[in-house]
Amino acid sequence: MPFNLDKFVASPSVEELDSLKKSEIVKVAKHYGTEFQPLMRKDEIKRYVLEYLVDESVLPSTVLETAITVPTDNTFELKRLEIEMNKEIRLKEMEREREREEREMQKEKEEREMQREKGKRGKRRKRKKGGKGKRT
Repeated sequence: MPFNLDKFVASPSVEELDSLKKSEIVKVAKHYGTEFQPLMRKDEIKRYVLEYLVDESVLPSTVLETAITVPTDNTFELKRLEIEMNKEIRLKEMEREREREEREMQKEKEEREMQREKGKRGKRRKRKKGGKGKRT
């Protein structure tokens, strides 16, 4: 059933407002002179319309307390993508940390091997010097 602005204005209700598409809510907002930005989300524009209707005593103030804005599918998708992105960032950070630790361990291993080689060379030199001196 197509939206009828005159019918809504004659008998506004939260239920009908909830069932409207964004373009229809925009028509209602324009009719009442509610200030809004076209780029606003549907729920935000609807909230302005409800506040106007409450201020004008067309609807009871309890509608603002009970009007629950249900996040749109986009909101859920954005949150899911944000969580996924944070997870990927943490995984990459963990991978970088693991690689850094591996490099440090490799460097320490190479340094120990160099120290061992230096120690072996030093012992060989001492033996050579000591052996020549005993022959005479």
